[in-house]
Amino acid sequence: MRMAAQAEMLKPGEEGETLRELHLKVDMRFGSIKVVPKSDEGNDANFPRNLHNAAELFLRVGMIDPAERLREKTAAMLDLYADNPDGKTGLRIGRGVVCWSCGHCGVPKSGGDAKEKTPPGPCGNCGEVEQINWLRISLNKGENLPWIEAAPLSPKEAAKKKKAADAAKRAEIEANVKKALLERISSQSTES
Repeated sequence: MRMAAQAEMLKPGEEGETLRELHLKVDMRFGSIKVVPKSDEGNDANFPRNLHNAAELFLRVGMIDPAERLREKTAAMLDLYADNPDGKTGLRIGRGVVCWSCGHCGVPKSGGDAKEKTPPGPCGNCGEVEQINWLRISLNKGENLPWIEAAPLSPKEAAKKKKAADAAKRAEIEANVKKALLERISSQSTES
């Protein structure tokens, strides 16, 4: 589903307002991920009942970055499930939360092994502890699934990954330069 919002943006040095239209593609499966209300939120008719509603709410109030973060993190989790993970390698698994401050969805910093009665949080992105709710991922059969996400890399792993990416980029640049030089030499020899 595609959602649109208009956000008012004031450009530096400009007077007045500039309107910008934003389209955010949200998977219909976001509706199967329920937002668990806290005890004082259950009767609020405006409370978003699922992550699809949450993305709509963020857009409606002009919180574009949180809407995009919610879409990105939730889509990444759904993609992990689509790849049929083994549940052991390189994943963090637990109860998920949604943060109303930054839009982050994922396992909280405290881990996702708490019971539903335990207050959720803190947010795995911004550390928020108040404006955060548990999530419940439900299948059609009523079975609940845990939130899964790629585990953060250790500093050593991150450095190794960066080094490999840098080496690959360097090899790509060198290959492009070599190709350009050969083309140049070839075109010069045909002109002569």
